[in-house]
Amino acid sequence: MKAMILEDDVLMAELLETILAGLYTRMNADIVTSEEQALAAWEPGKYQLLICDWNLPDGSGLDVVRKIRKQDQDVPILMISGRSDRDSVLAAAHYRISGFISKPFRVEMVRDRLKTIFPPETDPETSSGDLEQMLADVCEGPFQLPTTLEIADILELMQRPQELDVSQLAERWREETGVTTRLLEVANRSRFKMTGEPVRTLEDAIKVVGTQMSLNLALGLALDTTHSLTDSRLRERAEGFQSQSESVGTQARVMFRDLQLDSGNQAYTAGLLSLVGELVVLSVLQQYLHRGDSLDEGMIDKALKNWAQPCGNRLKVQWRLPLDLRELIGAIHSLPRGETHQDRIVMRAAALVARGDAESSECQRLLSFAGLDPGHYTGNVHRAE
Repeated sequence: MKAMILEDDVLMAELLETILAGLYTRMNADIVTSEEQALAAWEPGKYQLLICDWNLPDGSGLDVVRKIRKQDQDVPILMISGRSDRDSVLAAAHYRISGFISKPFRVEMVRDRLKTIFPPETDPETSSGDLEQMLADVCEGPFQLPTTLEIADILELMQRPQELDVSQLAERWREETGVTTRLLEVANRSRFKMTGEPVRTLEDAIKVVGTQMSLNLALGLALDTTHSLTDSRLRERAEGFQSQSESVGTQARVMFRDLQLDSGNQAYTAGLLSLVGELVVLSVLQQYLHRGDSLDEGMIDKALKNWAQPCGNRLKVQWRLPLDLRELIGAIHSLPRGETHQDRIVMRAAALVARGDAESSECQRLLSFAGLDPGHYTGNVHRAE
């Protein structure tokens, strides 16, 4: 299923994309920012949904709707506009707009309107394809991880955004892999267009996106019902992977601090994201169960073994993680022969210490090579202060 989001505000478009992904199992959204781009991309039957801003840099979203309606009388269209006067609403209604929302809007309002004009059960991906095909599709299309954040907590924070600084918000969310990956993706898309400089940590991502938009994106993830793990077997495994990732990130940050390396927060981010492939596979397995299919332990093990690495590698690119951050994540799992980069050696050593292999010959050698005292880490997994 494919949607077009016509919105010239990139961060607003990213928020709308987050909302869509939380409603529809396989939503592939094309973001365009002008009337010219929208009309050039539109083809009858190519898109099943259009979300359209009214005011565009080169024209009017209503003109886009008028031209599209000549080709497609049935595609659902949600118009979003800063206008709310009677004449504007009537003008939109003349072209059979399916829904009209005024800015500024609430995330919940957009979700409710979308569910009305395009019910999630109309998504053909929820009822087709075997498990292998579902996993293969994840490697080819968009995917966002769920979050364990509580909706009520985010709504409470949204009532007092002026009391939150970036560091406080980053600390609240530092163990939230789903929020971290999504904000890094949004921030890197926005920052790259402005400066070409990548964003590597959650705190820096919040700075780029802004506190209020970060809260909106987090709320969109918290409202996501398509990826929540309700099966106890999958949930238990996810908790184990999450705990392991946090332990690696925490250990790496301590080692970076001990070596007086200035990228400890990036090291923590790398640790936190080191098992995203496994988490993605578990989310797909849950979707498989939601369709009414069954899973046994052997199928779960096979899916994790065969698909965790390719899914993780593909999505790290999709999420626009900087190359140096991806290299730190890769070092957690293995080091190429002859590796001499200190930060990558430390990441690998941190992973071994975190999983209880500090006394292995590999770990002892890496700690020494990195400039760390092997005896200081034997049997001792450090925690963040």
